[in-house]
Amino acid sequence: MTRTLASIETISELNPISGADKIEVARIKGWNVVVKKGQFEVGDKVVYCEVDSVLPERPEFEFLKDKHYRIRTAKLRGQISQGICFPLDVLNNGNWNLNYSMDSVPFGFDELENGFDVTNVLGITKYEKPIPVSLRGRIRCPISRLAVPKTDETRVQNIPDVLERHKGKTFHVTEKLDGTSMSCYIDPETGLHVCSRNVDLAPDVEHKWNGDLYWKYAIDHNIEEILKQLGSTIAIQGELFGNGIQGNPYKLTDICYRVFNFWDMTNHQYIDIATMWDTVDSFGLGKDFLVPYLGQITLDHSVDDLLEMATGKSVLSDTLREGLVFRPEIESTDHKIGRLSFKAISTKYLLERGE
Repeated sequence: MTRTLASIETISELNPISGADKIEVARIKGWNVVVKKGQFEVGDKVVYCEVDSVLPERPEFEFLKDKHYRIRTAKLRGQISQGICFPLDVLNNGNWNLNYSMDSVPFGFDELENGFDVTNVLGITKYEKPIPVSLRGRIRCPISRLAVPKTDETRVQNIPDVLERHKGKTFHVTEKLDGTSMSCYIDPETGLHVCSRNVDLAPDVEHKWNGDLYWKYAIDHNIEEILKQLGSTIAIQGELFGNGIQGNPYKLTDICYRVFNFWDMTNHQYIDIATMWDTVDSFGLGKDFLVPYLGQITLDHSVDDLLEMATGKSVLSDTLREGLVFRPEIESTDHKIGRLSFKAISTKYLLERGE
């Protein structure tokens, strides 16, 4: 699934900003968005564009030109704002995307349900950080999503209803690390596979190419042998971080890797966190094999509660952590979001990083 960056949503609240006469804060799902005072009313449907959206270079969005048309976390008059919203008539301002047909919609946009994806209608793309040469690698083949699902967590602001549906359940909390996703598994015919988030990387055993960092780590740390110990039926997914990756916020001199998922390739399911702990312990993989564990909570929290909890010091170094990931004791599925797992990203961290 591709990420929905722009959708039709309803403003649930409008609140004043202390000391501000011309702006106020709108609540859209679990997001706070600063808007022009008087532009919207509670109950209005709008086009909401999330952070990380890159809007097309069109006259309607010329005011974003100096920001390279990218939506980031901002702080205006002391108020955090994440995203931007427009009246629905922005969808009628010209032929947005000739490859995307709205012919199947026989009524006005204001009659569409919340969550209707208009990312492609508006031609919005996701901001991707430039990939350093050391991480580019060469493509081996398309990633098998049966072998390794795509690593992506839903932001808690997008799923406030999930917090209510699963209220009272115990969730384990881990630190979300700021690096790059790396997945590894063994294919009985082709051997070890090392993948970034989107690419299955060609083997580079002798490190002849630029972009060998994933394979270098896998070889130097005997990932193939670890997978064989696990029976060659488990894929591991984790975060590669440190020197030369994402600006190295932890100020490390080396490259590190911490695992956050065990994926059972035979039964096509994630492994419960307690089973992961037991497996790591039984095979003597060490306490630093998995992402930092911070404890557990009984879910009775609002979106704002979890966002506040997300800001804190990293386990890895004397710096802010990126955020937190929440998962239940037993792997389970939510009927709306799929796997029951979500993240809360620290707004303070995003502001400091310009994201």
